[in-house]
Amino acid sequence: MQTKLILLAEDNIVNQKVATRQLEKLGYRVEAVGNGREAVGALTRTLYDLVLMDCQMPEMDGYEATAEIRQREGAARHTTIVAMTAHAMKGDREKCLAAGMDDYISKPVKPQDLAALLERIFAGPTERAQDDQPADASPPPVDLEHLHKVMGEDVSEIIDLYLTGTTQNLQKLASAIQASNIREVQSLAHESAGTSATCGMFGAVPAFRAIENAAREGSLKTVPALLDEARKQFERICAFLKTERPSPTEAQIYK
Repeated sequence: MQTKLILLAEDNIVNQKVATRQLEKLGYRVEAVGNGREAVGALTRTLYDLVLMDCQMPEMDGYEATAEIRQREGAARHTTIVAMTAHAMKGDREKCLAAGMDDYISKPVKPQDLAALLERIFAGPTERAQDDQPADASPPPVDLEHLHKVMGEDVSEIIDLYLTGTTQNLQKLASAIQASNIREVQSLAHESAGTSATCGMFGAVPAFRAIENAAREGSLKTVPALLDEARKQFERICAFLKTERPSPTEAQIYK
């Protein structure tokens, strides 16, 4: 199996060298750039398996670079982008996901955290089976720990609001797609992705973000299939919440 190639976007030369060495020790190939603009340029020339994107960089920061990358990729490709930020503040993860990033790791990056992150991203069915997990295992679609950090112990109201709002948005998306209303599709997908990220319903974020990116590119050709994926992920969220956080409202809406 070919060694995975990672693009590291980090402007601090010391941090860049340390991260490169950590990645190489873990068995990965690494190419490093010093800012977001260079990262965008590198991705036009090379297909990377992963991008580790520092959020604060000169010329073009990680958020701007990610937005540019997603716009250029459209619905044809989705490069995995992981944010690296020294600001472990409330709302940072949501901001990263809302920008189109797929995951988040805090700086200074600890080797064990980095190894766990990369194993989670790159693990195939064989590796998962070796960890005594089903071959088709996937991460939970809801991060309850995140939800409790944001909302506290009583999360029933926010769960109900999310489920109701997303159900309505999925219906509106279907109508907007049928009417070829690109602007409405983009707006609804953007809202749904952002709300999903804020509430810790991370399973639905990539599908909604892909719909948004496709609409931004001006084409709805791939959107019906992406909407089916969004529905599938939303069903996973509903099933998870029925098991982990059952509530009367959920049962009434999704019985």
